[in-house]
Amino acid sequence: MKPLSAAEIRERYLSFFEERGHRRMASDSLVPANDPTLLFTGAGMNQFKDMFLGKGSLPWKRVTTSQKCLRVPDLENVGATPRHHTFFEMLGNFSFGDYFKAECIRWEWDFFTKALGIPERQLAVTIYQDDDEAFRIWHEVIGVPAARIYRFGEKENFWPAEAPSKGPNGPCGPCSELYFDRYPDRPTPPNEGLDGLPDDRFTEVGNCVFTQFDRKEDGSLVPLPQKNIDVGLGLERITAVLAGARNNFETDLFQPYIRHLEARTGKRYGADPADDVRMRRIADHARAVTFCIADGALPSNEGRGYVVRKILRRAARDGYDLGFEKPFLHELVDVVGEVMGGAYPEVREHAGQCRSVMKAEEEGFAQVYRQGMQRLRVFLAEHGAEQGDRSGTGAASRGQDPRLLPGSGEFAFQLHDTYGFPIDITRAVLRDHGLALDEQGFEAAMSAQRERARAASATSDAVFAESAAMVLRQAGVPTTRFVGYDVLQSDTKLRAILGGGTALLAQAGLGDEVRLVVETTPFYAQGGGQLGDRGVVRWAGGHASVRDTTQLDGFWLHHARIESGRLAAGDAVEMSVDETARRATERHHTATHLLHAALKSVVGPHVSQAGSEVGPERLRFDYTHGERLSDEQVRRIEDEVNGVVLKAMPVEPAVRRLADARAAGFVAMFGETYGDEVRTLSVGEYSRELCGGTHVRNSGNIGAFRIVSDTAISAGTRRIEAVTGLVALDFARRDRATLLELAQRLKAPMPELGAKVEGLLEEQKRLRKELEKARAADLGALLTELEGKLVAAGAAKTAVLSTGPLEGKELQELLTRARQKLAPFAGVVFAKVEDGVAVGVAVDPALHGKLKAGDVVKELCGILGGGGGGRPDQAQGKGRDAGRLDAALAKARELLARLG
Repeated sequence: MKPLSAAEIRERYLSFFEERGHRRMASDSLVPANDPTLLFTGAGMNQFKDMFLGKGSLPWKRVTTSQKCLRVPDLENVGATPRHHTFFEMLGNFSFGDYFKAECIRWEWDFFTKALGIPERQLAVTIYQDDDEAFRIWHEVIGVPAARIYRFGEKENFWPAEAPSKGPNGPCGPCSELYFDRYPDRPTPPNEGLDGLPDDRFTEVGNCVFTQFDRKEDGSLVPLPQKNIDVGLGLERITAVLAGARNNFETDLFQPYIRHLEARTGKRYGADPADDVRMRRIADHARAVTFCIADGALPSNEGRGYVVRKILRRAARDGYDLGFEKPFLHELVDVVGEVMGGAYPEVREHAGQCRSVMKAEEEGFAQVYRQGMQRLRVFLAEHGAEQGDRSGTGAASRGQDPRLLPGSGEFAFQLHDTYGFPIDITRAVLRDHGLALDEQGFEAAMSAQRERARAASATSDAVFAESAAMVLRQAGVPTTRFVGYDVLQSDTKLRAILGGGTALLAQAGLGDEVRLVVETTPFYAQGGGQLGDRGVVRWAGGHASVRDTTQLDGFWLHHARIESGRLAAGDAVEMSVDETARRATERHHTATHLLHAALKSVVGPHVSQAGSEVGPERLRFDYTHGERLSDEQVRRIEDEVNGVVLKAMPVEPAVRRLADARAAGFVAMFGETYGDEVRTLSVGEYSRELCGGTHVRNSGNIGAFRIVSDTAISAGTRRIEAVTGLVALDFARRDRATLLELAQRLKAPMPELGAKVEGLLEEQKRLRKELEKARAADLGALLTELEGKLVAAGAAKTAVLSTGPLEGKELQELLTRARQKLAPFAGVVFAKVEDGVAVGVAVDPALHGKLKAGDVVKELCGILGGGGGGRPDQAQGKGRDAGRLDAALAKARELLARLG
């Protein structure tokens, strides 16, 4: 009988709990929307923190989800062990003050034994050592033999782990875990002396957290008035168990990636253990990076972007070891879509974005990899290490013990952690220099990093910290009703005044900076790329200016300054949006939708949105594309958008079910998370997108559209800034003023400016040629000086020269003349320039068997803290550290002497 697929297991689970009164909810984004304590969503319960505290706004007390999760505390184990992952799915069912242990235990047992068909004899459970209630339910109600119920301490079976003795304070409770027993006919291990069930026999498939206590500062556990259930089941593990696989990677969740890698590399999975680990790691990391990018977490050098970049580079490095010479990870985006797109449509909708970003990141890493080698050479030079010959004649092969290089451990970790530089290559290069890596220093730095990662991935002490939304709910403040789609002014009641942090104020006076919460508001709160409205709040005896509007879990926060009078909670107020700013923002917002469609039309369907920001002054649109738009493409995009404007198409918002909207072809926005119902926006038949922002009523209201700039913001991602309406008119006026000023200064009519500038450029070119002739005479003198420094090295003539400033062109010309006149010649010229030292190297082709110009320039520029490259016969580069010129001169003479 064919085992259940992962998709079938996921659906059976969600349907099982729907039948038991649970509301099926979509997975939260991997990027937590309202939780600054988390880099990534790491558990199904994260989006329900307020509900667990009894302060949430969801209308349901029972919920079930399949949650996208990302954790990175043990990257080294991914692919090397059967069950470690970065990205994984957590099946969850939750109760917020509704059912508790009896129902939870019964339903989890029935799901595994009845819905999935796992024999009862192949399941074992664990409970917290003092949880007699859970033991009674498992043993007396469910019928699990006492020998299959294991009691463990707070480290294994309490959430958060070790909370009773170590904290944090707040909601907590015992756990009960379910395990699949691979060998049920063997005697069960005795509970005594066990810290946990042995991994080679038992696989954890589910964990039930019974949140029933509130830990106090004195360590006491006080029963909670509302007891909650938080269940998490690992889909990857369950899929492996039902497939009879000893390894999660040998299931339908991962095999498509491995088959793709086999086809692309010609290697067979199972033939080489080291290659197997690489394939498994690439499969895991490709999923993780694709989902991160689809949820708006782009690779960068900080925060969650740093984590995404690190995962991607580890996978790319594995690809190099498998034999890939060109970017390959982006190809796996389509595999992610095939395997996961049914449950998570965003990975298909944003596939173009994911492919573009990943390919550009891979291309960038190839360069970083080379830079890592360069940094290693600089490090060795700074420590006086001599270059080995990489042919086995290092210290070890000569029977000598390699010398421990102080500081090499921390430096190697920096290369490994920051640049993804393989530690084994660092070790090999050190061996070639007769040196040994400081392994203890490396391991100490690695351990510190693991602890930082675990701390970031663990439940924060602030996991249930009070937010402004919690404070407002506790005070009985209702959520805000937004009426700003239809009106820009409304009369309402002020329900709360927030000061700094979460402090509730009774009143505010002149000059106070506060956040105002009202019953109804026409102010749009920042979201979906649209900036929050600004405007004025008026009341009897005073007014406040609103500089921004944000939204937090249903509460509109009007960031205001009291300009006159005093304001108290409960006062009647008039809310007035700045109409000029709102209308300009609407023009820019609708224009972003038209720009998106025009980019796909003109540049190609691979273009995807990577972010946006729209306000009164301009629109900013980030998109995936690997190169700058041509002038012709910019013209065509502007023409297409302005054409839609001139057609005066109706702009029609509507509220639809998310599934219906997607089926009708409405495009989801990058990085956004949607509920069951969404607001859609269509501009005639030209553009159809999901969008909750405010827009013009007709495309003709946009006015003129003009692209101001197109710039690169990261690898594979570009940013367009554009303006519309009166702002575009203002840009045109400023351009005209600039041209008029140029015409006056150049004493030429505006229609003749082009010809005038062309004439000036020709004159500049003529003068430059005359200057080059004058400098040619100086090159002759330098060539004579170079000849005076010739040193014989075998049949070769060699020379090293240090001189004053030379342009790159002049440096190459000098070396070309030397090669022609002094063959067979090999030489190095250092030219001191304003920001460092320029380096030029020439090596006659007859000498390439012993020396190549490109290799020499890389090594010398590395000593000088820079880089370079070129052909074997001629190369150039530049170093930033002129203070190391003497060391570079000495190394140049040493390298040239090897020709002897």
